Amino acid sequence: MTRRQLLANVIVGILLVLGFCWLCTSVFAVLGMQTDWTKAWEYRETLWRGWLMTLGISVAALFGSIVFGLLFMLGQRSQLVVVRWTCRGILEFVRDTPLLVHLLFGYFVIFAPLMSRPLGGYGLDDKLIIGIILLSIFEGAYLGEILRGGVESIPRTQWESARAVGFSSFQVYRYVIFPQALRRVLPAMAGLFVSLIKDSSLLNVIGVTEYFYNTKNFISRSYAGLEGYVPLAIGYLILTLPVAWLAHWLEKRFRHET
Repeated sequence: MTRRQLLANVIVGILLVLGFCWLCTSVFAVLGMQTDWTKAWEYRETLWRGWLMTLGISVAALFGSIVFGLLFMLGQRSQLVVVRWTCRGILEFVRDTPLLVHLLFGYFVIFAPLMSRPLGGYGLDDKLIIGIILLSIFEGAYLGEILRGGVESIPRTQWESARAVGFSSFQVYRYVIFPQALRRVLPAMAGLFVSLIKDSSLLNVIGVTEYFYNTKNFISRSYAGLEGYVPLAIGYLILTLPVAWLAHWLEKRFRHET
C-alpha cells in the first residue's frame, strides 16, 4: 500500500467515524429526554432468557438445516426419478412461500395435531421443538440448493478420477467433492446462517418465547421504545457477527490452502 493510499484510507476512516458519531449524538439528543434505561435493567432477566432461547434455537436449527440441506441435495442427485422429483417439489414449495406461512400452517395444521400430545407427555415444549423443525426445513431447502450448485460445479473429471482409484460414493463426496464445493459456497452458506438467526424471531407467532417475543412484551408493558430496540439490535448483532467473521476466516484459509 502506497503512502497516498494509506493517507486516503485514514481520511475516509476518520470521516466515517465522525459521521457515525454525529448521527448517534443527534439521535440520542432528540430521544435522550424520553428514554429511561432503568426499564431495560428491570427486565434484564426476561431479556436474557429470551436471548439464550434465541441462541439455543439458532444452534439447533443450524445443525438441523445442515441435515435437511444434505438430504435435499442428495435427493436431487438420486438415481430414482421419484426421489428427485419429490425433493424438487418440496424445495420449490418451501422456497416459493414465506416462512411465516410455513410456521403458521406447519404448526397449527400439520405438526401440532400429530406431535403436541406426545411431546407434552414427555414434558417437552412442543412449540419450541416444532418451531426448530420448521425453521430447519425452511433454511435447509435453501442450503440444499446452495450445496447442489457447489457440487455440480465440480468438473466430471474429478468424479471419474476418484472412482478410478476405487473410491466409494461416500468417499468421493467426503474426500474429493465436498472439500472443493464448500470452498465455493461458503459465502452463500454464511449469509444463509445469518438469515437463519434473524428468521428465528418469527417463531414468536406460534408462541415461542425467544428474544424478540420477550422484547416485544417488555416494550408493550413498560411503554419503552429505544430502551427495547437498542438491546434487541445489539443482541442479534452478538449472534450474527461471529458467524460472519468465522465464515470470512474460513474463506481466507481455504483460499490460501488452494
